[in-house]
Amino acid sequence: MKFRLKGMIKLSREVPEAEEDLERFFKEAEEDILRRGVPGGQEEEASHVKSWKLEGDRIIIEMESGRRVRAHEGLLRLKKPLGQLLGPGYRAGVRGMSVEDYALEMDAPGVSEIPGLGELPFVEEAMVADGKIRVKFSPLGESELRRHVVDRVVKHAISLVESSAGAAEGTEKEDLTVKVTKATPGEIVARSREREFLFHGEPTEEAVRLGWVKKFPGRGQWFYGPQITALHRVLEDILIEGIVKPLGFVECLFPKLIPLDVMNKMRYLEGLPEGMYYCCAPRRDPETFERFKNELVINREVPMELLKKGIKDPGYVIAPAQCEPFYQFLSHEVVSAEDLPIKFFDRSGWTYRWEAGGAKGLDRVHEFQRIELVWLGTPGQTEEIRDRTVELSHELADELELEWYTEVGDDPFYLEGRRVEERGIEFPDVPKYEMRLSLPGRDKGVAVVSANVHGTHFIEGFSIREARNRKIWTGCTGIGLSRWIYGFLAQKGFDTERWPEAVRKRMERVEVPRILTWPRME
Repeated sequence: MKFRLKGMIKLSREVPEAEEDLERFFKEAEEDILRRGVPGGQEEEASHVKSWKLEGDRIIIEMESGRRVRAHEGLLRLKKPLGQLLGPGYRAGVRGMSVEDYALEMDAPGVSEIPGLGELPFVEEAMVADGKIRVKFSPLGESELRRHVVDRVVKHAISLVESSAGAAEGTEKEDLTVKVTKATPGEIVARSREREFLFHGEPTEEAVRLGWVKKFPGRGQWFYGPQITALHRVLEDILIEGIVKPLGFVECLFPKLIPLDVMNKMRYLEGLPEGMYYCCAPRRDPETFERFKNELVINREVPMELLKKGIKDPGYVIAPAQCEPFYQFLSHEVVSAEDLPIKFFDRSGWTYRWEAGGAKGLDRVHEFQRIELVWLGTPGQTEEIRDRTVELSHELADELELEWYTEVGDDPFYLEGRRVEERGIEFPDVPKYEMRLSLPGRDKGVAVVSANVHGTHFIEGFSIREARNRKIWTGCTGIGLSRWIYGFLAQKGFDTERWPEAVRKRMERVEVPRILTWPRME
């Protein structure tokens, strides 16, 4: 890997009389400032000043480096000592730095093209030839250099090279989940005994036919009628009594409108930006909204361009994971290990995810209900709590006479944003377990419990600290109420008299209003 830059150091005034001292400064920097932290024998990988010259109140400088003290890092290292030289002796200061011409060259054997590389921010041009990738950066100011944008582009470029190389060889790049998980993703770790299925149709179709649900105009949304809502409340109570309460979780009300900066700290925006609903606040623009109302009244169609003009840029997402407020609640707080674990749960509203073309039926929707358990503790506490949520879920499913299995998760949601990593993060041996209810006639069951341990991912992202710097981790278990209902109906059907006693005895008679045109029974 080679870096070559042509940069400029802006001075507060012209200093032609300092040329000899500057010559000495750059020679000495080669042996000191630009070598700090470089292991012995790797001096060629550090930054080197190839040339420099004074031009009025500017120093034009050319530098090269390998991967150790990259050229832009070397340039930044020069600023403070250069000011210390010019200030006392010549009454001149260093006003700023910039890079006008910066190029990266790195090996990319077996790769003929890298889709997406040329579209990265701060990349002006990218090409692959003769087993090498060459990237030309856009002009960069000092602020961009100090924000490490070059390093992040390089990390992302390496990731893209690995992906392209794997595709060229017919293999997939090793997934981060595989790297951090000691067990095999997809491996089944527990399974119930086989159960007799009382229903063999498609639950969504039957629920629609019976009038238990009705399709809502929004994609992936349903109107849930009295019968299925009554089942929802019964299963919710059973799940809370069987899993949540025995583990001592305390109920809270979590916000569902999540600011983008919170999602950014979660790294969710890097992992799955296309999987969320984004929200915009209206502008203070009465004139635009008056025109909006007038056009709506006359045309009877929503004037979309006027609406866009009247709203601000997206500032929020509607909660896609439900656990987001917990980490923000603890952000920059200090806890003591003796007071841990902290265990909260939320069941106060909908969770929203954009499934694109994946939305179908009642089992994969854009708007769904969950019970979300979140906790903070020592590593041992965190994994023990996660494992107990899974064990209690097994026991409860057995009580409900449901067939189930649990596997090692292959898609921990928080790992998606770690594919281009900047910090050393501690991960658990098994980040995720996923419990599924079997579906008659299908190989894959419906996921009803997602039990996760995050290691230090959110601890670092939200600056949560332990008073004596002891290790603390976070965890969460999502109990998918909407999915439990779907799996229950898929196995037990819609004849309430044949339901398990644990459910039947809790069900109250539901009065359903008579509507002449609905449901449309065949």
